[in-house]
Amino acid sequence: METSPELTLDQMREIARLRRRHPRAEVRVHHKPWGLIVEARRHGHAIELERFDYDGAVVPDRQIAA
Repeated sequence: METSPELTLDQMREIARLRRRHPRAEVRVHHKPWGLIVEARRHGHAIELERFDYDGAVVPDRQIAA
């Protein structure tokens, strides 16, 4: 019997914080082999990304150098 990977409690809390920071944003989840990318979007643009690895890591988005 195969089980699917799960997020940690801290990762689920971070998703809840993302929703509170952006209450009117659309939240999309992109499944990857290593975990999830959670994206908050407003007016068709990504406003925040978070990466959640199945090993427990939470990696916030970073500023892209110009």
